[in-house]
Amino acid sequence: MISWDLIKKHKLGIPLLWDITMVFVVLGNLALIIFDLSYLSMRPFYFHKFPEILTLYDKPILGIEPHRTTTAYTDLVDDLKYLTQLRDDEFRESQRKNTREEIYKILTTLKTQVANEKFDSLYVNFELALQIEDVQSRRKKVEEILAQLNDFFSVMEETDEITTLGELSEKYAFINRLSIETNESKEISSIIQKMDKRMLEIVETNPFAMSGQTQFLLDIQSGIKNEYQTHKTKARDLKLRQELDPILGRDRIPSTVVAFAWFWRDQNRSLEQKIDFFNQNFREYFSLNYYRSIASDGNPVNNYLLLDAPFLFFFLAEFVLSWLLAIKNKTYIAWFLYPIYHWYDVLGLIPIVEFRFFRLVRVYKIYLMLQTNQFTKILGNDLISKTLRYYSNIIKEEISDIVTIQILTEMQNEVKSGNSLDQLVNAIDQNRTELKKVAIKNIAKSAQNPNLQALIQNLVTEVSERVSTNMKPISLLPKEMQANLTKHISLTIYTALSQATVAMAADPSGRKSIENLIDYLIDEMILVAEDPDMVKLNTNITVALIENMKRSIGEKKWLKSEIGSS
Repeated sequence: MISWDLIKKHKLGIPLLWDITMVFVVLGNLALIIFDLSYLSMRPFYFHKFPEILTLYDKPILGIEPHRTTTAYTDLVDDLKYLTQLRDDEFRESQRKNTREEIYKILTTLKTQVANEKFDSLYVNFELALQIEDVQSRRKKVEEILAQLNDFFSVMEETDEITTLGELSEKYAFINRLSIETNESKEISSIIQKMDKRMLEIVETNPFAMSGQTQFLLDIQSGIKNEYQTHKTKARDLKLRQELDPILGRDRIPSTVVAFAWFWRDQNRSLEQKIDFFNQNFREYFSLNYYRSIASDGNPVNNYLLLDAPFLFFFLAEFVLSWLLAIKNKTYIAWFLYPIYHWYDVLGLIPIVEFRFFRLVRVYKIYLMLQTNQFTKILGNDLISKTLRYYSNIIKEEISDIVTIQILTEMQNEVKSGNSLDQLVNAIDQNRTELKKVAIKNIAKSAQNPNLQALIQNLVTEVSERVSTNMKPISLLPKEMQANLTKHISLTIYTALSQATVAMAADPSGRKSIENLIDYLIDEMILVAEDPDMVKLNTNITVALIENMKRSIGEKKWLKSEIGSS
């Protein structure tokens, strides 16, 4: 737990406050990095639970906009819904009035931008038309003037106001057409035909591919085909294809387009039921699809650095200040070694969006800070500290295991190649001279070693006693005298050999004999190393030994530990 006594003791001095500030700044930046890295995969979740995040992050940061092709289709569905709402007289009249008012605002804005006598005249006529008392006459007059206004602006450079004027004019005409009951079926038919064309475009171009959401299109196709399959007959399918042929101008029409054409033309459901079914089963897929703008370098727009810039400046200032302090305090033997020792800070300061993954190394910075400064003492041996130690031990163990296993695997491959025994023998062969010197030196020392002499004398005595016991008795000598004679002869031979060995080590000719013996042994080892059976045996034993080492190292020891014991 947090030690409040230590907090009082340190009195929240500047070093401690700075440590605390750095920890929370790094944690905040880390949270932002993780959010950015996971944003596209988590976007459907934000779409449902936190749609405000999409407004703040989609276009401003990642250049994400609703895809025009899929949006155009859902807009047509909205037109159908709007059409059903216009069946209510009160709603229809309020929409007509609101549209006129919006048009008038746009024209007032354009009047301040366009200086033209014809436009001034049309503007005055529009104001006069709004004052007509008769409803039918007013609608007709307003539509006529709107048509003239759109013709006038069609030859001018397009602006947002001109585009909006065209859309509002079309909406006003649409509302007026729906005032006549016989026109509703024509409008529905017109909208559905537009939907047929849009669906054909969606199937052929797959607008979901660019955003990596092709699975959405597959789910849409699967859903509508399953729905159509329950009602499909050969006659119905043939009739639909014949009806779509002149609309789409295609001989071969994708089954998905046919299924949607049937769905919107199905007479067994009301238009409201069709719209509700579409919204429940398909709209989400269409709405989640997006287009991502391309920057001048050919890569998708990513303005993440705008969010990360304050953190970058903060960390850069802290890095430079720490470097200067290290130079002043002569922390390192050379001034340029600071960035090498603080490599994790250097990686975190790279101001490139593609390198933002490396900013995750700031976790290491937090770990170091918690391990080396006053903040650690205040945290004490609580869950946070234990957790940090636990996971840092996991990381260290995993990395060291990977490296060690890789080295052992390379050793196994080298052994399997059959070169390991040759390399050992070659190493011995290359050091013949040194081996001879060491052998001669140690032979003389061993022969003169009293402890070794006593040990060998005891062994010789024991052996001679066994020999005398097993020997046939010599009739001329008593048995005890025979045993003493055997023991005396054995010790005399050993003493003579020891003295001879020392003499050989000291004598040039003797040393030469020993060197010849070592040369002989090395030559025999070379011959053994070339024997196929010996090579195979050595390979099998060594590979098995290394494999057991790998198995032992690969064991996840951290799985047996707990956070509290770290």
